[in-house]
Amino acid sequence: MQLGGLIKKEFGRIKSDKRTLVLLFFIPLILIIIFGLVTGGGPTKFFTASIITRDSMPLGQEVNGTAYYDEIFISTVRDNCSAFGFHSAYNSTTEQEYDSHYAKCLDLLKNGVIGAIIILPENFTESVENATSSNPLVKSVNPVLIYAIDGSDIESVNAIKMAIQEPLALFRSQVGMLNNFTTIMPSLEFSVPFWESQMLNYALGLMLPLIIIGTTMNLTSLSIVSEGPLARMMLTPTAKNEIILSKTIANIVIMTLQATEIFVMLSFFGLYCLGSLFDFYATLLLTGLCGISIGLFISALATTEQAANQMYLMFFIVLIIFSGMFGVGGTDEMKFVTSLLPLGYSKELIVSITLRGAPMNMLSAFKMVIISLVFLLLAYLTYRFKKVEV
Repeated sequence: MQLGGLIKKEFGRIKSDKRTLVLLFFIPLILIIIFGLVTGGGPTKFFTASIITRDSMPLGQEVNGTAYYDEIFISTVRDNCSAFGFHSAYNSTTEQEYDSHYAKCLDLLKNGVIGAIIILPENFTESVENATSSNPLVKSVNPVLIYAIDGSDIESVNAIKMAIQEPLALFRSQVGMLNNFTTIMPSLEFSVPFWESQMLNYALGLMLPLIIIGTTMNLTSLSIVSEGPLARMMLTPTAKNEIILSKTIANIVIMTLQATEIFVMLSFFGLYCLGSLFDFYATLLLTGLCGISIGLFISALATTEQAANQMYLMFFIVLIIFSGMFGVGGTDEMKFVTSLLPLGYSKELIVSITLRGAPMNMLSAFKMVIISLVFLLLAYLTYRFKKVEV
């Protein structure tokens, strides 16, 4: 039988296996949708703020030719910040004015017009002057800044703790408060920014290798042992290497469709990738290739469908345990076993490409290719010497 005919026949077999197709395409889709919807887009990139100052001097007035420090802080938020957008400012010199202005800002906050209320207390200017004074007799007291946000968004509560550092740092630098300078660190190195889908992107390194290898192994683990016509085909000139090759090609096509689906869905739900998207997509394909080759080996080795399912489960558990994902593999022997399995390489490639912006590690990619070829060779040799009853 011609190779083209074998490939066409394999596509027909795959098409008829509805359960495997559902597992292959819908499980990744459902998991990505769940992660994407649960995390959303993360907190907003910046907070639109209204500022209430309780300094006794009205806004816009100066003392000795210098604007009051609350005016400087407000102009800093209005003109220089990337973490905050400016909505309005209110000067409250009495308790009644403060209550009225706070109620107005609270309505804006409730309706989503602003994301934060920043309050400068009555002694704000005095505390700044003391903090910047070079007179050793002046007691230095750190200025106090009060802010309020919508507590119904727990991610915003954490995000503003970092975002508020920017206007504080800019203000302290501008007025010369170098002794208490606050550094700007909106996100740690190699971390997902707080305005991105953090849960989804942090889970990629663990989630994608497990999904892709698990589903592609399932796709191929029954492809040989469960196909009855293969035994009768041995009576024809069809060679066993052609059978293995046709199954490999057909399943690679299906796996490529799955990788494309995963890539598109991740992009839709906020994939954060500092590195090359091409490298990321290639890593998905390499991971799927490993799963296909391991599944074919299982199918060639098993004598019954039940044995194939049991071997699939056993192989998958071994892959997870010795993948390096859960701290297993500290001894030299265990590290050697881990180096023979693809999950650890896939995880490292995904994390380094998406979060670190590194190019694809060609050594890790080469090892994944070698692992795939070794399992394909084992599948062929196992099937080559396997006795098939006609």
